[in-house]
Amino acid sequence: MGCRFIRAAVIGSYLLGAGAALFWTGVAQAKPQVLASLKPLALIAAEVAGDAAQVDTLLPVTGSHHEYPMRVSDHKRLQQADIIVWVGPELESFLQKPLATMNGSKVITAYNLKGIYWPAQRPETDDGHHHEHDPHLWLDPRNAVVVAQAVTANLIRIDVANTSYYKQNLASFSQRMVQLDKALQISLRPLTEVGFAVYHEGFSHFVSRYGLHQLDYVTYTPEQKPGARHMHQLREKLAKEGKCLFLEPYNDMEFTHNLARELHLNLATLDAMGTQSTSYGQLIEQMSAAFSACLANGRNQ
Repeated sequence: MGCRFIRAAVIGSYLLGAGAALFWTGVAQAKPQVLASLKPLALIAAEVAGDAAQVDTLLPVTGSHHEYPMRVSDHKRLQQADIIVWVGPELESFLQKPLATMNGSKVITAYNLKGIYWPAQRPETDDGHHHEHDPHLWLDPRNAVVVAQAVTANLIRIDVANTSYYKQNLASFSQRMVQLDKALQISLRPLTEVGFAVYHEGFSHFVSRYGLHQLDYVTYTPEQKPGARHMHQLREKLAKEGKCLFLEPYNDMEFTHNLARELHLNLATLDAMGTQSTSYGQLIEQMSAAFSACLANGRNQ
């Protein structure tokens, strides 16, 4: 009886140990969780993560990154993420307080990364707005590489086993961005003197990098209606040398169509958030295509 009891205890102990081993193996093999605030940042992170890490987006593409109401499930996702990527309080102001309580080592603030390229500082606008830098920094492919480098470093820190895989992905992505950047400089060069306006002031990284001729914007932020004085000045600028007015898929206001008809402007759509893009490169290529199509139609032949 005693022998049977001892043998059963030994077998039970073995099974328990085996189960524990399987449990810890499962934990060790769990993919790192990367949570990006915005889809463009998620697209960049995914280039590095590949199949070795899980990349998700916190904010819906139609959500306001200025005024998004955080849900309980959103807070839980932040807590569970191994790496959090955001631009910074200059853009996703709704995340400033939640991230202040997080472990700083798992948060990548792209706005503060060394090596980010910034357009020339713009003066204060007629409607009183000013910020040091345009936070839509992902619209310059060179900045996408800087963000990808930061994501790579953090992934390697928590997933050493896949170090070479992440580094290879980063090298491949960096090379593709260099090639894409050179191609866009060539294709957009003939259009640098064609005047246009954008719906909101968020495209200076792309405009500056490729030397495009932005005259003005309709509104400073999508959440704010333009003032009468600003609209008067916008009309004057566009009437003088404007050829194109760019709308956005999530801010397509009727009065912008009326403005285009009034001034005989070409209309096109710029999608900075990549609502239909499946990769970062595609986001930038689609933006270049939109600029090219609209501005080429307005170029003097």
